[in-house]
Amino acid sequence: MEDKITEYLGAAKLLLGIKDDGSDELLTFLINDTVGAVMSYCHIDVMPRQLEGFIPSMAAARYRENAAGGVVSLTEGERRVEYGGADGDFMSSYRERLKPFMSRAAFVPSDLEGRKNA
Repeated sequence: MEDKITEYLGAAKLLLGIKDDGSDELLTFLINDTVGAVMSYCHIDVMPRQLEGFIPSMAAARYRENAAGGVVSLTEGERRVEYGGADGDFMSSYRERLKPFMSRAAFVPSDLEGRKNA
């Protein structure tokens, strides 16, 4: 997975126009957190190949949001991130794109009912 993170980092830096290493630590943190959030949201254990190009885009958007004051708190020990903004839920704008990758087997019926309305 470390090779993928390095690949995602390079792609995110390309999208952001970053040529130096000054932002690598924050970008790597955002990439790891984005991968975890996507896998948790979709209830999957393996990142689908079709989403591999999407992860750097999501991380780059989060980086831009952070530069505009989106991330209010960032802690690495016991890993805590707190987002600001209207609803603080960065996944809300990606729900439709992620819907085909959601594992229905990981949900109980009441979860599925709630998601139909989302």
